[in-house]
Amino acid sequence: MKSLIVTAAAAAALVVAVTPFASRAADDNGWYVRGDAGATFSGRIDGTNGPRSDDGWTADLGAGKSFGNGFRSDAELLYLDGSGKSGAGDTHVLAGFLNGYYDFLPNSQWRPFIGAGIGVADVKVDDSFRAPHGDRTTFAYQAIAGVSHPFSDRLTGEVAYRYIGAPNVKFGSDDDRVKGDFGASLVTVGLRYRFGG
Repeated sequence: MKSLIVTAAAAAALVVAVTPFASRAADDNGWYVRGDAGATFSGRIDGTNGPRSDDGWTADLGAGKSFGNGFRSDAELLYLDGSGKSGAGDTHVLAGFLNGYYDFLPNSQWRPFIGAGIGVADVKVDDSFRAPHGDRTTFAYQAIAGVSHPFSDRLTGEVAYRYIGAPNVKFGSDDDRVKGDFGASLVTVGLRYRFGG
């Protein structure tokens, strides 16, 4: 929870610091790259012997295109690292997603948005003397909601909440078998840079 509070405070400080320098609303049309970093919490595999994680961290990189009508899409590579809870091993997730978004109020200085993505994820639990461990690559999805703010006609900042899910995670055998659905909540702060025009 502390990491979540720190992330939210940092996001607020960033927005306040750069708002006076924001120029006209960006013409949100064209190719872009983006990056995010933040906190993860409530990570767990619901099911048999499913481990739980304390707070952790996450980072991602993406590239995509805005279509100038509120819609945009991108491809994203995401990494999540959660510390094991109650003797469980640390949880690591490496995932790739294809995402779609819709930006509300595209000509305003504050732009709420929603998004969703599908892809694949490798969910790994580190070796631990007290808990099962192993890894599984499976289908993954995410749901996203946030708000963005243009700092210039090319650079946009955003704060977002995400829920990431990866069903049917299973590894191990006998009494050490893990079988269930992985899920985690993330809060991220990021920048998006638009090319051209």
